Amino acid sequence: MVQKYLRWQVILPLVTAVLALAGGWAYSYYLREVKVDPQELIVQALDTTNQADSYRFHVEASLVTNGNKVALSSLDGERASDGNLYLKGQMTGQPVEIYQIKDTTYFRDPASKRWMITPGNSPLEQEKFMAEINPLSILKIMQVNDLQYLGRQKKVPGRPYLLTCKPLVNNQFLNSYWQDFNYQFWVERGSNYIRRVSLEAAHREHPQDKLTMTIDFYDFNKRINIKPPQ
Repeated sequence: MVQKYLRWQVILPLVTAVLALAGGWAYSYYLREVKVDPQELIVQALDTTNQADSYRFHVEASLVTNGNKVALSSLDGERASDGNLYLKGQMTGQPVEIYQIKDTTYFRDPASKRWMITPGNSPLEQEKFMAEINPLSILKIMQVNDLQYLGRQKKVPGRPYLLTCKPLVNNQFLNSYWQDFNYQFWVERGSNYIRRVSLEAAHREHPQDKLTMTIDFYDFNKRINIKPPQ
């Protein structure tokens, strides 16, 4: 009888500790996986991402018309905290390489491979509107409609949260030609950075034509030093 009592004195604290750990894990799982407020998450994600001082990105954009998919752009870029920009890739089938250093634009001529320099140029006037030049511009959202939370994405590194919505976009370039936007956001757990955003929109004059675009973001707030080409 004494031995059984002593045995329970040892076992009971262990059982209690295991139950406490299990309860803590279950609560943590609930907070991570189940208790997600989509409205709060999208607000935090948009605010956090739009406030990034520097970042790198990859853009893929295409047009679907008459059942055919036409590639518009495939670009890698980086933006430094001082506003300098570097882009390289393809736009409408043509190679593109651009540096924007303060008020000077350096553009590599595809034919001669020489650098064309435009001094005194405002930092690419279109950058306020074009996602290829300023990808954060498509995250200027005035209103979020039909917001849905689709859970953690198990097959994506980091298992980000996936949100979908039909927003009103504060982007003059996009709104001039496109309407009926459908967005998807992959939000990194913990940091709340938007690691990927994809959108689809219908052309205003030809709604059967669709714009599709996907942007991957990385290296937020890392030290990025962009110097003019030699």
